[in-house]
Amino acid sequence: MRTSSKISSSYDGLGISILETHESTSPKGVIMFIHGLCGRKERQLPAMDYFTGKGYICVGFDLRGHGDSVRKEDDRGYLYQAGKEGIIQDIGSVMKWIRKQYRNIPVFIVAHSLGSLAARTYIKRNDIGIDGLILCGSPSNNPLSRIGIWIMKAICLTGHSRARTGMLQNLVSAGYNRRFRREGWQAWTCSDPEIRDMFENDQKCNIAITADCSLTLLELMAETYDKEGWKITNHELPILFISGAEDPCMISMKRFHRSVGFMNTVGYNNVSSIIYPGMRHEVLNEKGKEAIWDEMLAFLQNI
Repeated sequence: MRTSSKISSSYDGLGISILETHESTSPKGVIMFIHGLCGRKERQLPAMDYFTGKGYICVGFDLRGHGDSVRKEDDRGYLYQAGKEGIIQDIGSVMKWIRKQYRNIPVFIVAHSLGSLAARTYIKRNDIGIDGLILCGSPSNNPLSRIGIWIMKAICLTGHSRARTGMLQNLVSAGYNRRFRREGWQAWTCSDPEIRDMFENDQKCNIAITADCSLTLLELMAETYDKEGWKITNHELPILFISGAEDPCMISMKRFHRSVGFMNTVGYNNVSSIIYPGMRHEVLNEKGKEAIWDEMLAFLQNI
């Protein structure tokens, strides 16, 4: 069964759109799904339906400025100048809603790409009540993000936070897509052309992000990979990184393993990773995704 609802963000009252899938009367746990940049909750429905069939309640929600978490249709790609604080509080609002709806059962997070940065920034401040974390398509730390922050801050401070410059998007896509350019503009995201077509034809996904959205993305990356400020209460929190071997967001295999090791460095002891040969950025939607879902399920069942 699928249920849609909206809750108010504790940050500014923005309506956060939630999609819930559930079947079991005795659920094994709740899985919060956090999508990536220019995504929306419905792109994760195949995975959500799979885990629902295995006895879990799945809760997907649209990040602010994405999908249906907007005040107006043309606001997609604009985060209302809420920055990383707004994103973190939005996740907290959804978590509070989950805890109110479902008491005394485990809560897990599955977060993709931008969502993986947001999820780590969230647990950096509060990992209480999280029983497991799966990070998909995680962007590796990029030192050049600091320069991007300065540029985007300058644009926003001059009153152009809504400007859809395309600067960051175009630079990222051009770089990431270099080795796949013969397959199309978004070929780096997924090897399945049907999935790419669905994205390109989805007006709620194929959007140009604003300067304030670019700034937030870069600030989340900087916060995620900053060793200072981690308030860890659960050093044994199970964390799993999964990534396609051909995902350019890793930058390199060395950088990927450095990202995994970073979580050990800040104090988490139960961190593991899986690399999937031949797969790209959207591992949850890749060809052969069912095998990935099975491994994710095994990870959750072993917690």
